[in-house]
Amino acid sequence: MRLGEIQRLFHDAVRSADDDSGAIHEASLAIVGSASLPAREHLLIYRRAVLGTLTRALTEIYPVCRRLTGAEFFDAMSRDYARRTASRSPDLGAYGECFADFIAGFEAARVLPYLADVARLEWCWHRAFHAADRAPFDPAGLAAVEDERQSRIRLALHPSASLLASGYPVHRIWEVNQPEHEVVSSVSLDEGGVRLVVWRQQYDMRIDLLDEREWWLLDAVRSGATLGALSDSPDLPTLLPRCITRGWIAAWKSIDD
Repeated sequence: MRLGEIQRLFHDAVRSADDDSGAIHEASLAIVGSASLPAREHLLIYRRAVLGTLTRALTEIYPVCRRLTGAEFFDAMSRDYARRTASRSPDLGAYGECFADFIAGFEAARVLPYLADVARLEWCWHRAFHAADRAPFDPAGLAAVEDERQSRIRLALHPSASLLASGYPVHRIWEVNQPEHEVVSSVSLDEGGVRLVVWRQQYDMRIDLLDEREWWLLDAVRSGATLGALSDSPDLPTLLPRCITRGWIAAWKSIDD
């Protein structure tokens, strides 16, 4: 048997639905057991270790989702995700990026329609916490750019910043499920949707609410719009300085560079 075929069998066995699957049996035939354990038991030990490690990684990244669903439900959902989604990085901190999309299609989670967006918020938080720092915005340098080049300037969000729009008050759901939240309280979904920027200001983690115009500008910056493309907005002269001052927009670069 070729190495690639053995690897495929092993991969399918690790991500099989249960310990008695045909994939487990087929892969066991290609593995040499030991005096103390047959090949199947060796394979099952490794399978449980892999799925357990990936499940614990999701538990670390998505504690609010786990609290909302309960540990048993969350762990079962996480194992299902782990069986279907291979890790593509040696860094477990990078695992789970697609978990929110998985939750959105997970039939048993539909009783909590906001859960996928809570997961998106938690991923934004996780990403912001581990993001690189950035030097303060350089307004003097931007002002010194020649007028004819100003329209070709691209702005950049703070490297930790992620934008999230939700039809639910996910920031409030997240807030009341923090360990330090002292008052047991509920959140009414009638509070409506929100637009958020999740980011880190030096050592301070932040979830900031955005109004419609702030969202428009930050979303355009995220999409790579130039100052020339943004200049048609009558709000830009007041909106841009506000977003820079608050730290959401952290850099600029000429597309000529």
